Amino acid sequence: MGVKAFGRDIVKLSRNASLLRRFTPGWLFAVSWTVAPDGNAPREKEPVLMQASKRTAIIGDIGGTHARFAICDIDELSVSHFAVFQTAMFASLPEAVANYLESIPDNPDIAGFAIADPVTGDRMGVENSSWSFSADEVKAACGADRVHFVNNFEALAHSLPYLIAHDRCQINPGEPVDGAPMIVLGTGGEFGSAMLIEAFGKRISIAGHAGHAAFAASNDREMVILKKVAGNFGYAPIQSILSGRGIEALHAALADIEGMPEPKLGARDIIDLAIRDEDQLASDTLDCFVSILARLAGDMALQHDARGGVYIGRGITPKILKYLDNDRFRETWRNKGEMSAHLASIPVYAILANDAGLRGAAVATSDAFPM
Repeated sequence: MGVKAFGRDIVKLSRNASLLRRFTPGWLFAVSWTVAPDGNAPREKEPVLMQASKRTAIIGDIGGTHARFAICDIDELSVSHFAVFQTAMFASLPEAVANYLESIPDNPDIAGFAIADPVTGDRMGVENSSWSFSADEVKAACGADRVHFVNNFEALAHSLPYLIAHDRCQINPGEPVDGAPMIVLGTGGEFGSAMLIEAFGKRISIAGHAGHAAFAASNDREMVILKKVAGNFGYAPIQSILSGRGIEALHAALADIEGMPEPKLGARDIIDLAIRDEDQLASDTLDCFVSILARLAGDMALQHDARGGVYIGRGITPKILKYLDNDRFRETWRNKGEMSAHLASIPVYAILANDAGLRGAAVATSDAFPM
């Protein structure tokens, strides 16, 4: 008698076996069989109850503003000991993770980190911070035998198949197509994106540098904004508009267009005023911001034929849900001429879960260190 679901297959089943876990916590069903002498189909099948693996890891989701840490079961994707720190509180990732682990009784021997920076070479950093560190320095701070690093948007893309109803809000109707590409884009300190595809029986996450692509104006007002943001360089990257500092730049540009004094508000204050409907210029700023975001999201959905769904996450997404989940966003999203009906059928979601990046980093770490 052999066991069909074995090793890595158990891990895949575990991630997708929410109904089984609901009725039998900590256990998984596998199928055992007796192989026929001729090697053909099994003669008999019977359910076998198997205990799920318990591989825990130190997981981090590290951005320029916040550093999130948790202890995760990297096969069940369960999260415990969740903590959030301001990145500026520490001089480096090794210092931050060492501080976090002071409150953890037993340190796992695996660690995985999603970082807001391309993961190339041994020396790494975090966008919008002065952090610089090596894999060996982080490994020593964790006391871990194995450490994996992944780009933060690549990690976020890994989380998409595991987000459930309360983790997200659907802002454009439609049904996702199984196996079709999925994309995630988002804004905070910077703008980023990644795509999740299925190939050769595996899910593969691919991140790029979308935030550095040139912003394209679509009307006269946006052309004025482009010129103001680009300044003397003649080039305005998307993240100079679709980011926290981009909101401030939009706010200042719109004030100038209206002949108003230059405002001195930060992105957080602008968002708060707009959400409370207390300032027309702040509301106009978020309207403009979301229109540009919707148009870009539609462009990216067409480029990748993302019928598996488009997700908007990170940073300010939960705060501006009022502006995302409205007709202005949907009209701009699907305004693509003969492809409008196609875009109207693609579901769009706003990610609300603040641990989605951690869960994605856990998936990437599990894939990097298979059982």
